[in-house]
Amino acid sequence: MKKKVSRIQQGLTCSALALACVLSGCSTEKPDTDQTANKPAHTSAAYPQEYDSCGTRVVLDKRPEKIIAAGRMGVANLVAAGGADRMIGRYAEHGAEQSPEVEAAVKDIKQLESSTGEAHAELSFEAILKLQPDMIYGEGIGSDDYEVSNLEKYKIKGIVPKSACVYITNVDEVDRADLKGITKNIRELGKLIDSETTANQNADKLEQELKEAEEAGKDLKEMTVAGLYYWDASDDLFAYGANSTLQGIFNIAKLKNVVDPKYDAMMNGAIQPEAIMAANPEVIVITTGEGGITFEDSISRLKKIPGMDKVDAIKNNRIIELPSGAAYPIADAIHAAKTTVNARQDF
Repeated sequence: MKKKVSRIQQGLTCSALALACVLSGCSTEKPDTDQTANKPAHTSAAYPQEYDSCGTRVVLDKRPEKIIAAGRMGVANLVAAGGADRMIGRYAEHGAEQSPEVEAAVKDIKQLESSTGEAHAELSFEAILKLQPDMIYGEGIGSDDYEVSNLEKYKIKGIVPKSACVYITNVDEVDRADLKGITKNIRELGKLIDSETTANQNADKLEQELKEAEEAGKDLKEMTVAGLYYWDASDDLFAYGANSTLQGIFNIAKLKNVVDPKYDAMMNGAIQPEAIMAANPEVIVITTGEGGITFEDSISRLKKIPGMDKVDAIKNNRIIELPSGAAYPIADAIHAAKTTVNARQDF
């Protein structure tokens, strides 16, 4: 859920995500203590290993020991995959809070650049090089100094999640609405960084949580929905189209998305409020937290739009708040599926 920006290294990610992601506060679900309590066991993965970083072949010839997380997805997936103890820096999270279990795991990891909802500080490439990482993982790489091939010149392995490749290659190979892909990514990353046991344990728990949400949502009556968010202090309103983790959440919670399925906030920019009013959704899902944006602020801005107070969801107070992390293909989206199904019990 992001507003369109030119620097991939500032954290291109998520899909319409949240895409434009959007991003949040805390997940309301119980933290997965397995992600934070113990350092992962060294599982002696076989090296070398190969990875396709958006068309560029990357070969890891040894276990990475100094990893920088680039972006919201980079931080969250490294924690889930058991790599938090080797993380030496993080950037391009746009001021958003991670979920409680992730924040607990990375609270002592240095933020390499400051960020707010209105402006995102430039990150010096020299500052990255001084840390001498052997890997950078996440959606916040792929262009300029951060091109995978350029990183290789400095003996840094650039690993870009497949869901972020669309912003580099303009070819999207990922179905973000398939939340099962989240645990697949965690397992693959765990193998790549030699923490496969921890990654598999966390993926197993998330898969069970997803299964429980699907079971709880199967008998719900279908309602229409629009997923919305604000990216910064401007009045630009963004939404989630079909290729988003929010769509996956909607599918589980029996919510029919009224947003044009082809709409992508990163590619198309802000949505016209008139499109939401014309669709008149019965439910609105608001993602919050990016750059400190709150639920109260988002609702206040929505209600100031002439005619928006007539929308069925607002008139009847059928509004669900989700953390901005729900807009990324990370564990937060699975937690949010359960939250949304639970909220639907009242509608």
